[in-house]
Amino acid sequence: MSAHRTHWLTKIVFALILTPAILGFANKFLDLVLVVQGDEDGAFAVTPIVNYLLATAGFVCLLLWTAARGAFQDLDGPSRVMFENEQRFEKLARETALD
Repeated sequence: MSAHRTHWLTKIVFALILTPAILGFANKFLDLVLVVQGDEDGAFAVTPIVNYLLATAGFVCLLLWTAARGAFQDLDGPSRVMFENEQRFEKLARETALD
């Protein structure tokens, strides 16, 4: 599969998954706003929802901070280093076994 086709396929799948999620979140957020504006029966749900929003905001900030620092630039680097270390340790073990 070509890179261009994969890129567009990823965007389509992203839109198909993210669009309903955003609409569902917006609907629930609108329900929260309506509850806060005057429905005393549902007022008990405000605190957990606000806690959820604050925790989500914190995780989004951490994700953005990590991305800004370049943590997602070299995804294959750690596995390459681990493979090289494993080869070096195996070579050292063989040399030690021969002694």
